[in-house]
Amino acid sequence: MINLRRLDLNLLVTLDVLLTEHNVTRAAERLNFSQPSVSVHLAKLRAIFDDPLLLPGPRGMRPTARAEELREPLRLALEALEQAVAPAAPFDPTQSRHTWRVAATDYAESAILLPILASLRR
Repeated sequence: MINLRRLDLNLLVTLDVLLTEHNVTRAAERLNFSQPSVSVHLAKLRAIFDDPLLLPGPRGMRPTARAEELREPLRLALEALEQAVAPAAPFDPTQSRHTWRVAATDYAESAILLPILASLRR
């Protein structure tokens, strides 16, 4: 079993892109990494999974059987993580049901808040 503490999320993202691109240089471009960085990631992934994962082929790299097994579960896991950390929907004041309380001096109320409230009522 693989120790998840040894596994950097960036390595899994790199593996996902490599399994799509079948090419280290194109994967590096998509990830905005250097080609040597992606090669280092691939070397680490090979050590972690104890499998070559991608082998040279006639047109780029071809995934091993182990890499093919990882492809779909990896894609689903990364999509789930992306959804989990995605920002909440942007604030829409027309849909908000929040109560706002503003503390202000008498002057600020008459000079600033009353005109703002008037424009909000329109």
